Amino acid sequence: MRRLFLIIGLLAVIALPAVAQNAPKTSGQTGNVEQSILQLTRDWLAAEESHDRATLQRIIADDFQGTGPRGQTVFKADVIPEEGSQSGGLAISTSNLKARVFGDTAVVTAHGVQKAEEKRELRFTVVFAKRDSRWQMVAGHLSAVPKE
Repeated sequence: MRRLFLIIGLLAVIALPAVAQNAPKTSGQTGNVEQSILQLTRDWLAAEESHDRATLQRIIADDFQGTGPRGQTVFKADVIPEEGSQSGGLAISTSNLKARVFGDTAVVTAHGVQKAEEKRELRFTVVFAKRDSRWQMVAGHLSAVPKE
């Protein structure tokens, strides 16, 4: 009987570190990640508006694929402005910016209004993936809200 308890104890000691590594994140940890993702989203929007190529290159993954407001497929090369360009870019003011984290994936949704003359209402969803200990945007979908 003593031997059985010894074996069970050893197995528990061996298994405990493996279980502890996969322990779910507390709500505080998840909240911190959500705040980081929301800030990264704000950084992306600011870089879009100011045509900050370096920041966009860092935030947007090389394998990014998205959908534009007219249903067109866009890739990283399509959304990074050309050197010295001051045209294009997404300039919107956002509201209802929300992030949800699922392990190494995060989804951000928001409502916004273009700052351009036409003041189109937009909704967008962007997906971030954690790669090599940093978050990058890997997918996005931008839709115009129909006028009533």
